[in-house]
Amino acid sequence: MPRDTAVLIEDVSPAQVQAWLENGEVLLVDVRETSEYEAEYIAGAMLLPLSSLDPEFFPVLPGRKVVLHCAIGKRSEAAAKMLIKAGHTGISHMTGGLNAWKDQGLETELPVEVPDVVVTTATPAHPGHVLAAEFMGPQELSCHSLATEIGVPCARIEQLIAGDMAVDSEMSLRLAQFFSTEPGFWMMLQVDYDLARAAAALAAEHPSEAKTIAS
Repeated sequence: MPRDTAVLIEDVSPAQVQAWLENGEVLLVDVRETSEYEAEYIAGAMLLPLSSLDPEFFPVLPGRKVVLHCAIGKRSEAAAKMLIKAGHTGISHMTGGLNAWKDQGLETELPVEVPDVVVTTATPAHPGHVLAAEFMGPQELSCHSLATEIGVPCARIEQLIAGDMAVDSEMSLRLAQFFSTEPGFWMMLQVDYDLARAAAALAAEHPSEAKTIAS
């Protein structure tokens, strides 16, 4: 895809990012989704998903470089363009994303364990919203072009984006193969979304029990 010539973005190699991290010279920002971060992340990276990234509240640390990264480099480049257009300076992105980081033999970590019971009031984004905002948008993919690439009817993509269709195992694999995500990534987004909606429905039916669990 041709790069937007109106916005100049510095590409930084994983090796350079690693050196800056070791010297405390960089703020590394992971713009993937929470479920991706929970599966694997780079130590020292701050999670700020592209789907909720607000340039107005983006952190600024004087004297430190800012490097964005995602899975393969598409979303981090889109996020960098957004921030630069909003007036931020010194923004760069890591070429190849987390995949390139691992290909070069650099270490990743798993997050620390969290308590078994987690109470949340926010419903995760529907997989269709994540697909449109974080994958199709940055790559300027239309419903028709994506449908053609992964071999499904265009109506299925439109229904998914509208939230009228759930991601099944077949769709999860097709999207994973095209966007280079983990095979179960899209299914997990659907599971998180469905569980959150079910929990909210149960809480509405039994508010007293929900308060007991929350306390």
